[in-house]
Amino acid sequence: MRTIKYTIIFIMASLLISCEDYLDKVQETEGLDQDDIFSDIRYVKDFFDGAYTHYLSEVSSVNQSPDILPGMTMSGEGYPGRKASPTPETYNFYAQGDYLSLMNRTNRADTSPLFVSRYYSAWKGIRIVNTFLEKADQIGNTTQEEIDNLKGQAYFLRASFYHFITKRHGGLVYLKQNLNINEPVTVERESYASNLADMLEDINLAIDLLPIEWPSENVGRPTKGVAMALKSRLTLFAASPLVNQSNNTQAWSDAATAASDLINFANDNGLYALANASAANTLDVDRDAVNFSAGADLLAPEPAVLEPYRSIFVGPGIQKTIPSEVIFMEANQKFFTYAGILNPTPRLSLTVGFDIVKFNQNPMNIGALANFIEKFETKNGLAIEDDPSYNPQDPFVNRDPRFYNAILFDGVKWTVTTSPKNTSGYADLAIVNEQGKFGADLDDPSRTTSPLIVYNLTGLRIRKWIPNGAYWISGNNGNFSYHVNNIIFRMPEVYLNYAEAVNEAYGPNGKASGGTLTAIEAINLLRNRVGMPNVDARYTGSKEAFRERIRNERAIELCFEGFRYDDIRRWKIAHLEENKKVEFLEMRWQGSETPTYPSGFSYENVEQTQLKKTFNDNNYWWPIPTSEIEAVPSFDQTEGW
Repeated sequence: MRTIKYTIIFIMASLLISCEDYLDKVQETEGLDQDDIFSDIRYVKDFFDGAYTHYLSEVSSVNQSPDILPGMTMSGEGYPGRKASPTPETYNFYAQGDYLSLMNRTNRADTSPLFVSRYYSAWKGIRIVNTFLEKADQIGNTTQEEIDNLKGQAYFLRASFYHFITKRHGGLVYLKQNLNINEPVTVERESYASNLADMLEDINLAIDLLPIEWPSENVGRPTKGVAMALKSRLTLFAASPLVNQSNNTQAWSDAATAASDLINFANDNGLYALANASAANTLDVDRDAVNFSAGADLLAPEPAVLEPYRSIFVGPGIQKTIPSEVIFMEANQKFFTYAGILNPTPRLSLTVGFDIVKFNQNPMNIGALANFIEKFETKNGLAIEDDPSYNPQDPFVNRDPRFYNAILFDGVKWTVTTSPKNTSGYADLAIVNEQGKFGADLDDPSRTTSPLIVYNLTGLRIRKWIPNGAYWISGNNGNFSYHVNNIIFRMPEVYLNYAEAVNEAYGPNGKASGGTLTAIEAINLLRNRVGMPNVDARYTGSKEAFRERIRNERAIELCFEGFRYDDIRRWKIAHLEENKKVEFLEMRWQGSETPTYPSGFSYENVEQTQLKKTFNDNNYWWPIPTSEIEAVPSFDQTEGW
């Protein structure tokens, strides 16, 4: 047998949530061949856990560095404020539809954008999983239960790796055995349908083999519920117009059943309970019509009645606990590591900007777009265009309570730091503020300071991933007693999956086979838990009308979590004008509060035509690197590239 030298590196801490010491352990074993490794379960576990280091979800980072072009920018949720040159360069590749240049980046393996790294990393993970599965039955010094638990994880990981890459690139080749590198490679590309069947086969095996819960020393590994969540996500993608071009009702029915199975499983086992922030319907986010004073919660950084919901995403203290509705999330026990690395980097340093990471080159300060926040309904449960009480010259009052968790707007009280930019104690995002100056949080075109400083460009910041009070001054000085949760699966996504699939298969008032909820009831469950009323009857009269409300609900509940880019792709609406345009919010102080300008500011959404994205038919499926085609000519490039 050919001898293969292995270096076994056990670095689970960067990937899975646990409180056990084993997650911080790093082991290296040199000079072992395959027979040595698979003769002892201890070596096998170390080898197998190497696959987790290649598990790059939409919220992961590479080598502790955040993605400089995440889904929230690609989807039209936001736009970055970092002024260093790589950002506009990379944005333009995407915005102009030049995905092939992105995939051909020479430093592709370990750098941003993350979807380039994900392509290569997934194949590495698949190779480790396949090697394990080929040798699993010869493992010594163990029990069948232990082997089955490892196999369950392996099948889950293989399906996950393929989902990461096939959802962007389409059908590839589903390797269940590793290719022999000493023989000519003549593999041909398979269809997405073929890959889907193999992914579902692996997921079903994982569901059968994985435990409902792990003992404490293994908490954080994928469970039966995690595998079911992946099945729900995957079947919904496969039922959507991008893949299901004939609108086969059976595909929607399968997706509805997958989501229903997980909902029933969770209820039967007391798992993944939704957060209860129903008291958020008492939020005081109005403005007095006489003296124009703001309600007590309108400018509060973290309103108390929203805490049960906000704690899903951020919270005080570096020690994490898994929120009740979270099914699976990454671990990052430390908030701060010196040398400019923030933990967890993917969401925090993408959205915080200058006031936490001073002069750091990684943070982006991605700001929300003005046209995106229009999707948040009013507190009355109506789209803003349907609610006569909505005033575009006072746009922040009386919105969906989730608005006050997700969006940081001008005037919100925010902890004062020693940052030389904004020491006012509130978000200052006006083109002309109360002092007649350019807002301290905005990028002033006349500035002469370093372009590496991170500014806001859009006039709106993302509050969802910023703990109020966290900041870095310099060195190890600052306040880091906070955590941010990098969530991969949480239960609201499953209810949204269920509602969408049921509506398409059976209509708004239908139920999945074995389901206990109608599509409408599933959406209302999510809304009511954050203090929102039921979906208004004007939006539930037909499958088509309710489809738009479900999509809007999904945009709000899952905003800035890495879903929307793939959502607008699978719905085949990414090419529509509304999803290509970029609008910033411009605020100007008008001298005083008046009936016309109740806050004292004027508000205008201004389209940034130079940032408008191009999206053609070929952009719905991504190309693979040109080097892949050169190495294996039989492996065709994605159609259209």
